Amino acid sequence: MVISFSVNLLEVLMIIKCNGERKSLFLDKEAQRRIDLYGNAKWAIVDLLNETYSSHFAAPIDLYHWLYFQEHDEVAYFLNEAGSNVLNYGENKLPLAFHLWLGEKGFIIGIEQEGKGFNALQIDELRLKENEGAGFEFFRNCHATIFFDNPRNANVIYFMQTWQ
Repeated sequence: MVISFSVNLLEVLMIIKCNGERKSLFLDKEAQRRIDLYGNAKWAIVDLLNETYSSHFAAPIDLYHWLYFQEHDEVAYFLNEAGSNVLNYGENKLPLAFHLWLGEKGFIIGIEQEGKGFNALQIDELRLKENEGAGFEFFRNCHATIFFDNPRNANVIYFMQTWQ
């Protein structure tokens, strides 16, 4: 799919036929503890997706795939690129929470940053130099749908993976 600035969370929850199951991993308020929990939260999402949807993946999701440029693992790329953007460019440089919605036709991951939002439309359209890196390039080219809670003032970036 790529980046979509026109969809919202309620619409995509219907697309994945969300069964109402939502997992939210809110990270500790203490900054150092939050950074420590950040990696654990990503692995918890990967483990849950592998347990729940293994029959839909050609190979298990593994965060290490990102390190070795194995771009077929879009979940690993999303978690690492979006998470890196929060750590590097977010106002407080801290993630606030990870969200996961499970459905019959797919799932949605959300990464929420603390502090002031960012203008995703502007970053994408102008390809802003201060936001260089692989994040938005990956978002433009991935097969999943990437969307935002508010494209002009985003605090949450979402990844939606669907299947038949």
